[in-house]
Amino acid sequence: MNAHSASVRILGSGTSTGVPLVGCTCPVCTSRDPRDVRTRCGIHVEAEGFGLQVDVSPDFRAQALRGWVPRVDAVLVTHCHADHCLGLDDVRRYNTLQGGPIPLYARRCVLDDLSRIFGYIFHVPPSQKWLYRPRLVPTALPRFPAAAQIGPFRVRVLPVPHGPIRSVAVELEYRGRRLVACTDCSRVTPSLARLLEGADVALLDGLRDRPQGAHLTVDVSAAALAASRCGVGRIVHLGHDILHETLLARLAATPRVKPAFDGEVLEL
Repeated sequence: MNAHSASVRILGSGTSTGVPLVGCTCPVCTSRDPRDVRTRCGIHVEAEGFGLQVDVSPDFRAQALRGWVPRVDAVLVTHCHADHCLGLDDVRRYNTLQGGPIPLYARRCVLDDLSRIFGYIFHVPPSQKWLYRPRLVPTALPRFPAAAQIGPFRVRVLPVPHGPIRSVAVELEYRGRRLVACTDCSRVTPSLARLLEGADVALLDGLRDRPQGAHLTVDVSAAALAASRCGVGRIVHLGHDILHETLLARLAATPRVKPAFDGEVLEL
């Protein structure tokens, strides 16, 4: 990795169930290709010794134990679905390792939901101050197009449709290069298409071939990434419907666009 670049590690490339699915014997769930093992979504971006964690899935601890998360200097949560936030408790180990609190960034409505879900973190009675829990400093992200400075990264979040709710596409800029990560999305809106345009690295939701109300299909995702003229495009939030190798072959005509896999590191 170039000393002047940021690293983008895809911690989890899979959908909310993870792959393999419990009790499933389909070709993907029984595949021996490690790229077909898809834990729940998360992205770790590191530059200048600063680690930004985007989403903390229930698989976050296992991902960290593989050595993929050396530091957590800030956390950004895109939305409060279980597969994107239920690993938040495991951030507490980084409080211990780093000796201090960690800022938690999200839209105000998401911070409100996290406060409700994790009451023991954010609403601690004086008699329980001694409990071992994450020490997080909630910080509301500004409305798009305003940006927040998070460590060395300039960050904007664009609300996007995700079935009946809204998630966000995260734009992260470092030294003039851009990452756009939109792991949960049900429609490529004009504003999202503009955000993806020319990104150096773009990650976009693509669950499967059959339509599903809360996610893009693989073909829609691949077409949007190709149209964006991004430098590197990856399809994330994949289900158990398509083997990694099969999808690679399908996308051979657009070599910049590929399926993501757990542990993959991209340079920004």
